[in-house]
Amino acid sequence: MKPVLKKMYSEAGLLPHEMLEMHAYLTGHEDHYNPLAFEKLFEYFAFDLGEMPYGTAKAKTGDPEHWIIERLQGVSNDEVS
Repeated sequence: MKPVLKKMYSEAGLLPHEMLEMHAYLTGHEDHYNPLAFEKLFEYFAFDLGEMPYGTAKAKTGDPEHWIIERLQGVSNDEVS
């Protein structure tokens, strides 16, 4: 797991096993993610950081799940190992 993702997961309050589960989901090793981890990430991006657009957070103009997954994949792909 890349350090930037680990830091982001930690800031969102994910526990170590939730971090590993999200990493497994993002890398295609799991078909499902932990709903509690998703809830923590939603709170982190929508309210703590305020990065998620309001319409997406309310599921009116976008899908919050899709937004979070794209955000995490983008962070993972942008960082140099």
